[in-house]
Amino acid sequence: MIGVIADAAGVQVAAEFFELFKTSWENYREGSAYDVVLDTTGHGGDLKARLVVRYGSRRILADRDLPVQSQPPEQNGSMLVGADPFPLYGPYAVIDLAGRQEPEAVPLAAAEGGAIGYVVRKGGSTEVRLGYELFGEIRTLLSTGQPAEWAAIPTLELHIDLLRRWMAASGVEFNEVRSAPAGYRFIAALTHDVDHPSLRLHGLDRTAAGFLGRATVGSVQRWATGRLKFSQMLRNWGAALCWPTVAMGWGRDIWRGFVNYTDMESGRPSTFFVIPFAGRPGALCGAAAPFYRASGYGVADIEVEVRELRERGCEIGLHGLDAWCDVKAAEQERTEVERVATAEINGVRMHWLYFGPDSTALLDEAGFDYDSTVGYNGTVGFRAGTAQVYRPLGGRRLLELPLIVMDTALFYPSHLNLTVAEAWKRVETVVAQVVRFGGCVTVNWHDRSLAPERQWGDFYGELVRYLEAQGGWVTSAGEAVEWFRRRRDNDKSDLKN
Repeated sequence: MIGVIADAAGVQVAAEFFELFKTSWENYREGSAYDVVLDTTGHGGDLKARLVVRYGSRRILADRDLPVQSQPPEQNGSMLVGADPFPLYGPYAVIDLAGRQEPEAVPLAAAEGGAIGYVVRKGGSTEVRLGYELFGEIRTLLSTGQPAEWAAIPTLELHIDLLRRWMAASGVEFNEVRSAPAGYRFIAALTHDVDHPSLRLHGLDRTAAGFLGRATVGSVQRWATGRLKFSQMLRNWGAALCWPTVAMGWGRDIWRGFVNYTDMESGRPSTFFVIPFAGRPGALCGAAAPFYRASGYGVADIEVEVRELRERGCEIGLHGLDAWCDVKAAEQERTEVERVATAEINGVRMHWLYFGPDSTALLDEAGFDYDSTVGYNGTVGFRAGTAQVYRPLGGRRLLELPLIVMDTALFYPSHLNLTVAEAWKRVETVVAQVVRFGGCVTVNWHDRSLAPERQWGDFYGELVRYLEAQGGWVTSAGEAVEWFRRRRDNDKSDLKN
């Protein structure tokens, strides 16, 4: 059992921390026996346990006469524990061990300017000191998230892993419910944002003009830089030449084939997030969003495809417009999708990944089971420092399924703009971290990425097979979230698929 010493704000974060590191804990009680004590307050008492871990960015009594220099939060740093570098987003202390009076104190974690932690072993007990605010770091990760430069690092999982390793090294026996189903190494959730399901509906608007430019001049540039095969460039030119007939309703709509994702997924369920209303750009912090955010379609325009997807076992979710900032709008948008899909809508992802400090509470109030907005537009990786489903701080029922890998982030010219080989290296690095720690690789491949001018379908098909080959349970967003909800509820009867 782990006893945790924390202030009121820390206790709230501790509750979520131990839903992610799923092992037994409680608020520390004087006189109770613990295998492990986590002290995040600078508790001055003599703590008896096989392992005591003390956190804090200021001098605490346990530091004795060691020089401690506190770094303010605006001087964000990083530390190195073993081979794992990871960032710190709040204040931290640099501890000078050169003049230590405690000869057993061994540097444990290094930071710029010196040690940020040390370990003392006496008899059968171990005491670890780390110079940062554990629950402050976790709060930042689960609320603000990480900047893009640290996207590849699952920082929250590394905080958990440090504690896990110290417990094992100290001989503490503990049970942990892994964040992966029995028989699998991780979960992979297949999702699709349906943004532009019909080229015909766009006429000659900004989206259509962008398509023509990328299909012609842009294709030459992509081919010249190794980002497009010659045959694909020819296909893009052909699509551009056919655009007038598509726009006038005479030719086949080349963007209308997104249902074909189900063939590539070979019966595995996936989730399609659909926009409720056409022509609505939505709101942005009380002001109008850019006009070009408005979609050329509403869910009623693709009713046939939505019904077919449901018949094929897929989940339909809301690709919200104003749901992130207005509970009435969230309810209205959800109702429209439910009307067309003739099914209950439980999941939401915001169009353009809009999200704000109040979004969790608003989506909770609107009755959604989960959101899958927290991720990056311009890169891939761990925005919240984890691939696990988590409950945003302050949430009641709503769970967050982090978005990990997105097609446009990998390939779009204004984002990473990677070649296929470069994209595979980036994806393999991210997946390796999820294999290591468990969690869910949530993939977002947009509706028109199968068609010209993108032609990213081959990569997606290989990605689905790769995720399964790496030991992933490949499923929909809703089923992935439901597995984590059972794990949170300690339902051990069915922690498989």
